[in-house]
Amino acid sequence: MLWSISYITVTGGVFPFLSNSASNPKEIKMAGRKKKLTEKLFDKLLNLIADGLTIREVFSRDDVDFTWQSFRNYLIKDDVLMSRYIKAKELAVDLRLSELEDKRKELEIKIESGELDSKAAQNLVNLYKIIVASSQWSASKLNAKRYGKSAEVLSINSDKNQPLTISWSKP
Repeated sequence: MLWSISYITVTGGVFPFLSNSASNPKEIKMAGRKKKLTEKLFDKLLNLIADGLTIREVFSRDDVDFTWQSFRNYLIKDDVLMSRYIKAKELAVDLRLSELEDKRKELEIKIESGELDSKAAQNLVNLYKIIVASSQWSASKLNAKRYGKSAEVLSINSDKNQPLTISWSKP
């Protein structure tokens, strides 16, 4: 008995993933078996996040075969994974703040040396102010005790851990 195989080309319709326009495999995500989050993959994702990549950048990379939705589900279910993720995000913010400090120093040198004219220098200063404010806001959302407004408040307590009260009396 001879078997004959014929190929059918379908365009559009019920099976759009079979169409000729679906030639880019990056766009096609076939439903299949759920991919497991291994320790090696998790470490790779956390390293990318700690290196300052955004979530969108991490999960759109060709070498990352995992989705944000699946990753998020693992984070929600496991407190240890969530704490490691938060730590990676904090490291990314520290890296970002450090990079901004380096750029500020470079700008300061250029301004002091006269390499930049005053208008260009002022525009760069204003741009860095906006970037720093945005980074500080992001940092305060990740770790309010370290980066938030409460970190700027001075609190003085007495020996018994009670607030110190100071009062004045009129003569």
